[in-house]
Amino acid sequence: MLRTPKAPSPGGIPHPFEGESMPAANPYHADPTTQPNLLTASLTSVSSLVFLQVASRAFTFILNQGLVRLATPQTFGTATVQFELLLSTTLFLSREGVRTALLRQQKNASSSSSSSPNLAHNISLLPAYVGVPIAVALAVLYSATSAPAVRTQSHFHFSVSIYALASAIELASEPLYIRVQNELRMDVRVRAEGTAVFLKTLVTFFGLAFASSEWALVAFAAGQAAYALATFSVFWNFCGRSTRYVLRRVTVEDHGQ
Repeated sequence: MLRTPKAPSPGGIPHPFEGESMPAANPYHADPTTQPNLLTASLTSVSSLVFLQVASRAFTFILNQGLVRLATPQTFGTATVQFELLLSTTLFLSREGVRTALLRQQKNASSSSSSSPNLAHNISLLPAYVGVPIAVALAVLYSATSAPAVRTQSHFHFSVSIYALASAIELASEPLYIRVQNELRMDVRVRAEGTAVFLKTLVTFFGLAFASSEWALVAFAAGQAAYALATFSVFWNFCGRSTRYVLRRVTVEDHGQ
């Protein structure tokens, strides 16, 4: 609570609010003067995300056109269909629910308590913690249930292992991603995903172009690993030094009668 200064009233007449306490400003009340800045930031974020999507689709299209000519149909199908399905399933099961919950959280009066930020921090670490066992389990299951024609390809199991490792690295960047999104730093997201797509395209193309055909699956896996490492590195450079991958103590208040 703030108190108004007791300035002397003209003519000795006491001021009607003299000595009365004034309510503190609400930290979650939006200042009308910040609305133009918020609108500008929103428009910039939307344009950046649109540019990212267009650039990603262009890079993917160019990559596929080159890879169709460099890889055999069986290798191309295994990498772009089965390996991508394995990766997407791992990421979906590990992070989708957490991402949806935390990115929709609203600031309210209860967020002033110390337990709410700690709880959100602990939840954001779930993809990084549960991602590794899920990635390993799905990789083992996929390797065991694949068709013999798929399993007999050169370096198949090694490539599956690299994809599992890449998914674990990408899940390790999820707490950083959530923080960037909640702080509306779309420029960091665009930089991370743009760099990752470029490196994935470059590594995969050069792996197929200059390595022998028996390393084709490894080239696709190396490209995905480059994507995961680039994403993690950019996010870590922005906020990783102030982010700890350690669970915090959460205090639950009992409001029972």
